[in-house]
Amino acid sequence: MTVNTSSPQDAMMAFGKKWWLLLILGILSMVVGVMALNNPVSATATLVMLFGIWLLFSGIGTIVRALADDTEGSGKVLMIISGSLSIILAVIFFNGGIVKDAQLAAIFMGITFIFRGMAELVAGLASKGVPGRGWAIFMGIITLIAGVITINNPIASLITITQVMSFFLIILGVMEIVASFQLRGLAKK
Repeated sequence: MTVNTSSPQDAMMAFGKKWWLLLILGILSMVVGVMALNNPVSATATLVMLFGIWLLFSGIGTIVRALADDTEGSGKVLMIISGSLSIILAVIFFNGGIVKDAQLAAIFMGITFIFRGMAELVAGLASKGVPGRGWAIFMGIITLIAGVITINNPIASLITITQVMSFFLIILGVMEIVASFQLRGLAKK
């Protein structure tokens, strides 16, 4: 049986029939959030591991984004350098054992945030007339500030990030559960 999804209402009704998938996702989000709050050491270790993975993929993404950009100049070069450094740092992060030392990993995060923030800021400043320029500048400044804070308070920064992520997952889970029942209501119409 084929469902006609030509209108937004039809599409929402079709999606609403799978409301239980969103319910399961909401429950899982809440469970992971509560588990992270109850076991912050393991949650922080997981966060550190995910940071190393993020370094690798964001480095690749930054290089691809810079190479795909039609503009020339220092912003593009800095983005390529930043992406390359992220990849190198990811390799050092895992092969050098940094992933096992929380304080060193946090300092590493801070340095990465500073480099990434500088790259975003310079790229944003160099992109006159490009859509999203303001957001690039804003994110560059915020990332720079996060880097400085992380370097000055490495362990407290990791704990704070872990707690914020835990609360975020719990709130996200509640929102997903509520949305799943709203979708279920749509499917009944």
